[in-house]
Amino acid sequence: MFNPCAESSSRIIGADSAILTDGLIAPEFDARLNAAFSGAYEPMNLTVSFSDASVMSQLTPDLVIRMFPAAPPANIKKHLPLLRRALAERGLVDKAMVLMALATVRAECVTFDPVSEAPSPLNTDPPGPPFNKYDRRQDLGNLGPPDGARFRGRGFIQLTGRKNYKLYGSLLGYDLIRNPELANSPQPAAQILAAYLKENEPLIRSALATGDLAAARKIVNGGHIGLDGFRATFLAGDLLIRDHENDLAHSRESKGRRESRKAKELKAASIGASASKSVKSMEKKKDDVADGKARAKKKDDVADGKARAKKNDDAADGKIRVKKKDDVADGKTRAKKKDDAANEKAKVKKKDDVADKKSRAKKRDDETAENNETNGKKKGKGFFLFRPFRALRSASSQD
Repeated sequence: MFNPCAESSSRIIGADSAILTDGLIAPEFDARLNAAFSGAYEPMNLTVSFSDASVMSQLTPDLVIRMFPAAPPANIKKHLPLLRRALAERGLVDKAMVLMALATVRAECVTFDPVSEAPSPLNTDPPGPPFNKYDRRQDLGNLGPPDGARFRGRGFIQLTGRKNYKLYGSLLGYDLIRNPELANSPQPAAQILAAYLKENEPLIRSALATGDLAAARKIVNGGHIGLDGFRATFLAGDLLIRDHENDLAHSRESKGRRESRKAKELKAASIGASASKSVKSMEKKKDDVADGKARAKKKDDVADGKARAKKNDDAADGKIRVKKKDDVADGKTRAKKKDDAANEKAKVKKKDDVADKKSRAKKRDDETAENNETNGKKKGKGFFLFRPFRALRSASSQD
């Protein structure tokens, strides 16, 4: 019931010794396995026939091959007669329950071949041995190692756990406790599937009546593993198979047994409706929790986005401030450089002014000296000219 992609398993000799013909009747279906347990289980009715209009008469290998695109046709031709007989024996011959059976096989055994469950994270905790998660599962009736591996999922419905192996072994007349691999043989696998569906028929019919395929699948699997394949096969069969209102009459039930079954169905109808509501309520609760988690995650994502945006903004602001500081520093550097250049020019100009002043002073001194020299020469020349003139005047006055 846990892994639709399971590994193939070896067969128990004798369990699948029926010689199948190309037809659908499988006249040599092996009923010998039931001989020792006839009190616990009524052997399969090998003489059941179906009207041309019945659902079971439409259930040919060619039709089922169209519902199982990944299954080898040889597997369908081999195992379909066994499955038809097992369903017919349990009175599950109407369209709804036939589709339920086929869809379950698709979800659990995509190749239409009974398989053993493979190790996976669902059943094994590393580094322990395979299926160690099942070893002490009380709901499965396991008593500890190696029950997990010994009673792992097998067959068309992936029968799992010591409790279920004991229950269906006793019901069908197989010693599944001593020979658990027998559950993986085609004939017992088909019978176990039909028996399980019959036991849970009221709940299954209630789910199917409302079109709730997920709830119907959950009755078998306990979850939604394989739901996509289950739904695909059910819907494909719904299109391919015609309805037949008298299918249930082909089960060949005794009057007392039929009345007893109807009474149980009526009693289970309210339970089924309640269970369906409970399943829907639990699914809605899970959906609400998931929605709450999704909204919380969305809020966290928004908060993270805002935090990242703020961080980016802060980083950008920091870069801007650093750049501004750099610009200010560059401005100060340029201003200082200009000031230094101006100061240098001022010093040079001052030096030039001093030099000019000295030059002008020197020029004035030179001019003054030159003027003094010129004036001195003029004065001396006049003095010597004046001496003869004084001498003449002196001589004239004496005369």
